[in-house]
Amino acid sequence: MSAYSKAIRVVALPFRAAWTGILIANFLVIAAAALLVGSFVAYWLELAFSYLFLPEVWTEALWSWASGLYAEHTWFKVGTIAAFALLLFPVLGYWPGRDPLEEATHERKMVELNKNLVAVQQQERIR
Repeated sequence: MSAYSKAIRVVALPFRAAWTGILIANFLVIAAAALLVGSFVAYWLELAFSYLFLPEVWTEALWSWASGLYAEHTWFKVGTIAAFALLLFPVLGYWPGRDPLEEATHERKMVELNKNLVAVQQQERIR
C-alpha cells in the first residue's frame, strides 16, 4: 500500500504544480484587471469631486493631465477604454430592455403554442 500511495503522489505532483501555476497566473490577471478598473473608477470619482468642491483651475489641471496621458500613451488609451467597457458591459445586459408586459405576453403565447403542439402530437399518436 505504501508503494502505491507513493506512486500516486509522484504521478500527481506535476499536475498539482501545474494547477498551482494556473491558479497563480489567474490571480495575477484578475488582480491586474481589478486594479485597472479600480484606479480608473477612483480617478473618475476624483474628477466628480473636483467638479463639485474644488476650484475650476484644479479641475482643468486634472483634465489636461488626463488628456495629455491619453494623447501620448497607448497604454492609457487602452486602459481607459477597457475600464469603461468593463464598467459598461453589465449595464448593457439590461439596456435597452424589453417591455415586461410584452415579454410576459410573448411567453404566454409560446406556452400556449407548445401546449397546442403537444396536444396535436398526442392526438396523432392515438390515431
